[in-house]
Amino acid sequence: MLHCSFYTTMSQINYTANDAGHVPAYNGPFLYGNNMGYYGSTWDNITLSNIAAGNPLVNVAGVGSKSFRIPLPEEFVDFWGYDVSIAQYNHYATLGMRDNTLFVSSPSAAHRDNSFYGGCGQPSSLWANMFTPIWDGGANGTPVNDNNYYALYIYKLVTRYKAYNKFWEILNEPDYDFSGNSWKLPGQPGNWWENNPSPCDLVNMKAPIFHYIRLLRISYEVIKSVDPTAYITVGGIGYPSFLDAVLRNTDNPADGSVTPEYPLKGGAYFDVLSFHSYPMYNLRYWDNSINNFTYIRHSDGASQEFINAKTQMANVLNTHGYNNSTYPEKHFICTENNIPRKEFGDYIGSDQAQTNYIIKALVACQQNKIRQYYIFALGESKTYAEATHGYEMMGLYQKLDGLGPVTSGGIYNGVYGQQYTNEGIAFKTTSDLLLNYQYDNGKTSTLNLPATIGGGAFRDAIGNYVYVLWAKTTIDKSESASAIYTFPPAANVAPLLNKREWNYSVTGSTSSVPSVNVSLTATPIFLSENFQLVALTEEEKKKREAEKKLALTISPNPASHFASVNFTLTSPARVRLTIFDAQGKLVKSIPVRSQFATGSHTFPIYGMEAWPSGVYYCRFETEILQLMKKLVIVR
Repeated sequence: MLHCSFYTTMSQINYTANDAGHVPAYNGPFLYGNNMGYYGSTWDNITLSNIAAGNPLVNVAGVGSKSFRIPLPEEFVDFWGYDVSIAQYNHYATLGMRDNTLFVSSPSAAHRDNSFYGGCGQPSSLWANMFTPIWDGGANGTPVNDNNYYALYIYKLVTRYKAYNKFWEILNEPDYDFSGNSWKLPGQPGNWWENNPSPCDLVNMKAPIFHYIRLLRISYEVIKSVDPTAYITVGGIGYPSFLDAVLRNTDNPADGSVTPEYPLKGGAYFDVLSFHSYPMYNLRYWDNSINNFTYIRHSDGASQEFINAKTQMANVLNTHGYNNSTYPEKHFICTENNIPRKEFGDYIGSDQAQTNYIIKALVACQQNKIRQYYIFALGESKTYAEATHGYEMMGLYQKLDGLGPVTSGGIYNGVYGQQYTNEGIAFKTTSDLLLNYQYDNGKTSTLNLPATIGGGAFRDAIGNYVYVLWAKTTIDKSESASAIYTFPPAANVAPLLNKREWNYSVTGSTSSVPSVNVSLTATPIFLSENFQLVALTEEEKKKREAEKKLALTISPNPASHFASVNFTLTSPARVRLTIFDAQGKLVKSIPVRSQFATGSHTFPIYGMEAWPSGVYYCRFETEILQLMKKLVIVR
């Protein structure tokens, strides 16, 4: 991979997310992301990323992850240095990870606000000096005010990690609540719809909600000044009432009111709403006819509840004008979601329900404009027998502790001992079969699916389709369902289809079925056909033509002690070049100008005489394309 960074002159922005045209469109693919977690000393972030994304160089297939959600707390980077994760991010990029989400948190001890708010008996968990000016015109060597500790932390992060992260999530679960006020309806004492959350309610902040809005404002101004294409998102929230409080208040520390110094409410300072959803808590409703609860503990009930959580958030945004009427519409991502594979108490929990759920949830995301999805979690923290609550049974892998390839002395022994859960197999199958396919609402409409069948149509860039179908579950604590489906003539589907089951990623098995009388169960299947090709879009044609005209080569190749990178530009462009070895470690960043003129260019690769013989990978990047080239060194 070829990558290097260039200094960019930074200036303060003069817009917010309330202004038309300033919530960037997201044109990237839907990516299958995960939260890596911590599983003891036998794993590090490199080896965890290998089992998440897959790395053929170490013979690991992975689970199909294409994006990571990664924390970089200030207390961590302040101790280890702000460059501590750059090598890891470079490795992630060699595995194909992209558009990552970075969530910020945890001030260093020296920068923490030790004030007590609301009489809760605990100090704030946020930063001191947040209400000092964000900018000082470079008086201290940076564009931001170094005495505004949070602004400085964000500035240092974004200048180093902007190339790797698309989404910047401001705190994890800022609305985490033990009081129960978050759930209350308007009219009930202490509800958050009509009362601002108490600092004591906000367990992860212990500070007024105005302080959270201040974090959003500082984040928006600083990050956008460095990278206008970045997305600022509220941090993995779970309660619509908290969102409403953010949208109805400013960052005025006195009372959240509008003043000349605090002119805008919280919605002006984020592009994306990140939410968390654990549907197991909401799979029942009160039924007056039986004077008791009715339960819907099955995979379709859980999937629908997941989307209900997103819809509730969207309704709050709509109420405040964030639907392209008054203000630009905001994007959605989900950064934590799952159900357990073991039953605890009254909550859903079975291996089959979880396996079916993950496929349905991933389909539902794309049907409902959830741009990215990060499952909780990569691995489980306990064995099935050991687990005592649902969060311990939500991994794509079984218990990982002690199974990594890192010995107690920090030496790699090359032995990976991870074992898939069935959910992990289903997740990988869905990623393998639907990556770079987009949900096609029009084509789905032609399927005319009855109410008893779920699914949709997904289309790739050249017109190939994959159809994901299943019989909807309706019985509490049961994954038994069946249906027969025939593709209607209007769908224009081939008479014979390729069928792949939920476990295709490990079996590799494909069968053929007719497009009439297709037998369905509660477990989704993937059907594909290639009879109908459509022309490339103009954008796709332009990209392929640009790659052809680029004429990127490395010569000589194989090489011994010297080689050069050659390319031709048809218009001025910024270029990034970097070289990695076969293990994904950064070998060399080639110094290049930030802007190249039209024409042919050649850059020598010096220092190769010190590199061992073997295979290396070079990445060439411009604003519109990325290309990988293999370089072989032989002596």
